[in-house]
Amino acid sequence: MFEKPVVLKDVNVYVEDEDFLGKGEIELPKITQVVVEHTAMGISGKVEVPLPGIVEKMEGKLKFSSFDPEALKRLYDASEAQRLDVRGSVERYNPATGRMEEVPVRIVMRAFMKEGAHPTFKQAQNEGPEFTFSAVYWKEEWDGETVLEVDPFAYIYRVNGRDLLVQTRANLGLS
Repeated sequence: MFEKPVVLKDVNVYVEDEDFLGKGEIELPKITQVVVEHTAMGISGKVEVPLPGIVEKMEGKLKFSSFDPEALKRLYDASEAQRLDVRGSVERYNPATGRMEEVPVRIVMRAFMKEGAHPTFKQAQNEGPEFTFSAVYWKEEWDGETVLEVDPFAYIYRVNGRDLLVQTRANLGLS
């Protein structure tokens, strides 16, 4: 029977294996398919046709609740993509057992930091810098099962284990 997700109970972020528990929050990128507007004879209007597996840029934000000099040293280095590992615990209801269950959710990204912004400095401040990043790799797992993997440089877009770009790679001689 299908379990119903209820709530993201808690989450933690790791940057290159460094624990950022209690240090801020992350705004995850949107996964947006590239679409092409199409109109032709025999079509009674304009339609958007997706290019399966081709995605728009994956941009997100990492916001700190305080200043962490070690994190700043790492994140300001735009010459190297950082591994962002987001781990959460989702509590869901299982109607078959009548119980609440917790399952892990994990999103691993490789991302380049593209912008760092400091808040206004003021007394008794509980706010740190905010970084905008551009992810070049995304892997999303729910309860240990990979749901989505996106790797534009390797020309990979896998949904539930099915690679939507396998034929495109073969056609381009990339396999």
